Amino acid sequence: MPDPNYPWFAAVDGDDLVQGDILELCRIFRPPAELADTDTVAPIFDYEDRDVIVITQTCDLVKGREKVTEVVLCPIWKLSHYSAGILASPKGREEVRRGNLPGYHMLAPCELTEFRRETRVVDFRQLFSLPLLFIRRQATSAGRRIRLLPPYREHLAQAFARYFMRVGLPIDIPAFK
Repeated sequence: MPDPNYPWFAAVDGDDLVQGDILELCRIFRPPAELADTDTVAPIFDYEDRDVIVITQTCDLVKGREKVTEVVLCPIWKLSHYSAGILASPKGREEVRRGNLPGYHMLAPCELTEFRRETRVVDFRQLFSLPLLFIRRQATSAGRRIRLLPPYREHLAQAFARYFMRVGLPIDIPAFK
């Protein structure tokens, strides 16, 4: 049972955005590949409704003092979505929970009465960027929504930073035998 002194989530509404805000069924636009090859005057974009979490830092999203025009988002998936691959196994899930798979970050189940959600996984391997004003309108039209609270929000940011700042070496130190 989660400690009530450290709740993971709160329900919020309006167009105020912070890092860790969850937007369910947010429109994510996908330009067609052929758009790169043509001079189409009126291209057609497909979209998908995805559950996403705001990754952009809160200080860059403050109304009236915005430092960005685009919001960085990552998809979040129900743990039950993973029926194959590493996240389908108890060992893989435990590795994500411990923070040992840097492309993923696990969120606890949401126990808010109106937003009961199972354990979910943030997928850092996919990033979306959408206009700030668009995301503010998505947030408003969503009505009540879930916000990740401190210190779990900072834990998410740290996990994203670890994934994003990785450096691949051309030659690694040989393994000890």
